[in-house]
Amino acid sequence: MRAVIIPEHGTVEAMRLIDDHPRPVASPGHVVIKVRASSLNYHDIFTLRGMPGITIPMPVVPGLDIAGEIDELGEGVDGWSVGDRVLVHPINSEGKLMGEVVDGGLAQYALVEASQLIALPEAVTFA
Repeated sequence: MRAVIIPEHGTVEAMRLIDDHPRPVASPGHVVIKVRASSLNYHDIFTLRGMPGITIPMPVVPGLDIAGEIDELGEGVDGWSVGDRVLVHPINSEGKLMGEVVDGGLAQYALVEASQLIALPEAVTFA
C-alpha cells in the first residue's frame, strides 16, 4: 500500500512516499478505512520534529485528520457497515493520537477503533 512515512525525526525532507507499507487488517473492535481525504497539519510537523517527553515509534504514518469509507469490519464491531462514510476522531480509547503514536491517514488505508468513527453525511464531501 502507498503511504507517506516519517522514518526518523527531522525536516519535511525526511518524509518518504513508499509503495510497500503493510496494509492494515481489521482486528477485534477496529475497522479499516479506505482513506479518501487526509491532511498534513502542524501537529504532524511537531511529530516530524520530535516533542520532548513523547516517544514516537518510527516509522510512523502521519495524518491525524482522516475521512473515508469503511473497507473492513473487525470482530465485534456493531452499528457500522462496509461502505459507510466516516470521519475519524484522532484520539483512540488509550489516549493515543493518530499519526503520532499510531499510524495515521496519509496512506491508502488506516486502522482505527470503531469508537473513533463519526458518520459523515452524504451531503458533506470527504475533503
